[in-house]
Amino acid sequence: METGICLISAAAVRLEAHHKSEMVSQLLFGERFHVIESGNEWLYIESLEDVYRGWIWRPQVEILDKKNKMLLQAYNSYVITESFSRMSMASGERSFMVGAGSTMYGAPGQGFTLFGKTFMFEGEYKYFPKVSSGEDLAKLATIFLHTPYLWGGRSVFGIDCSGLVQIVCKIAGIAMPRDASVQATKGKTIHLIHEAKAGDLCFFASEEKEISHTGVLLDNEQIIHAYGRVRIDNIDHHGIFNTDTRKYSHTLRLIRRII
Repeated sequence: METGICLISAAAVRLEAHHKSEMVSQLLFGERFHVIESGNEWLYIESLEDVYRGWIWRPQVEILDKKNKMLLQAYNSYVITESFSRMSMASGERSFMVGAGSTMYGAPGQGFTLFGKTFMFEGEYKYFPKVSSGEDLAKLATIFLHTPYLWGGRSVFGIDCSGLVQIVCKIAGIAMPRDASVQATKGKTIHLIHEAKAGDLCFFASEEKEISHTGVLLDNEQIIHAYGRVRIDNIDHHGIFNTDTRKYSHTLRLIRRII
């Protein structure tokens, strides 16, 4: 099975193999995937991050041959934690921006080389050991504050509710599925909001009582979530109380503790 890597800021993963199809997720810089099926200009892939599947446009990714796969395996990996960072190219090509949650390889300050190109990053980063407290997890979530909402997004350029939870967990060293309904199966159930604490994940139901929204608690009275933008709102046993509209926007269904 072929393996590939994303070496641009973010690449759209789509439901079907064309540009007008719904974007269901993204690959961020440094994230890898398996190729399940190849089309003319499209690849049906499975992300190594979360086994999420979808179609990706071939010109936006690179397929790792034996030489480059061995090069990549020799590097340490770490996750970028700055909201926006500049990725420079040793070859003199124009630099580009990458966001928090992207994966970098090699020694910090030295970069890594693939396909004859050397990628350099000198911003803030974190190796993958798990964070030690819910407070740390909640603090990481604030990296994305004011990021615009984007269906299928997983980056500071645009993010959806489950993408926010997943990427915050990635930075924290915690593996988390892509969709909110599956995320809601992880961790331990907390039965009452006043028993919840910073870093707990809250899940919210649609009118059909299906999980349709999620966010990270800052404490048992405030939540950070992606709704229009990544924002902080009040929360109680009913759900999220929007501080702008002064109305409840989401009905609380479940609280899970993952750390």
